Amino acid sequence: MTASISVSSYVDCQGCSLCLLPCPMWRQHRDVTFSPQGFAKAMQSGAKAKDLHEPLSSCIMCGACDVMCPENIDLTGMISQAGQEVGLPIPATETDNELSPFIISCDAIVQSKINEDDFYIIDAAVLHAHHAERVMHYDALRKQTGCSMNLDLNRVAIPTGIGSLAIEQVQFDVKLQVQWLTQGRDFNRIIVENAAEVEVLQELTDKPVMCVSELLRALEVRSENAAS
Repeated sequence: MTASISVSSYVDCQGCSLCLLPCPMWRQHRDVTFSPQGFAKAMQSGAKAKDLHEPLSSCIMCGACDVMCPENIDLTGMISQAGQEVGLPIPATETDNELSPFIISCDAIVQSKINEDDFYIIDAAVLHAHHAERVMHYDALRKQTGCSMNLDLNRVAIPTGIGSLAIEQVQFDVKLQVQWLTQGRDFNRIIVENAAEVEVLQELTDKPVMCVSELLRALEVRSENAAS
């Protein structure tokens, strides 16, 4: 890899394959080339970013691999930086504020409106970026409300992929991902943290879909107070 990629970001990969477990890219392609492990091993063998353009453009940057990596390699950072070298856009980052979806989900009013027949979809990329501090909150929220969530057995969030650059590159099938995410679940309503997912999920499912911010009646008032 070029000198702009830190050696420590990939050279410590031992090929344990744990990053494949939650990887949506791996699930859709079933080719190790399309996985964080594949990137790391390719770079260890001298591959350049230009050699990995297709898999780089297939990653939805959900961050689940970072949570699973026992070597604590910044896999998402590695993939993002390599993607920039081949001209892929820089993924947008979510900034926390007083009305971020996570803060809203901590509100007692909101929690009282989440029902046991709801399917609550956590914003995967944002959760994984703050996993250690936030996963306990969502586990408690799930137990308190009885709702189902997109947390898997490893306590990482299964992403929808909606809004990712991989979709624009026609490298990721959101419909296939949503079908897998909802398969076997019994719910009457979908609550999402990422507002960009509402419209797409409404098209792909026959259930009502709403953003968590809609559960907070005082949202506009709080926004005005935060701005003043």
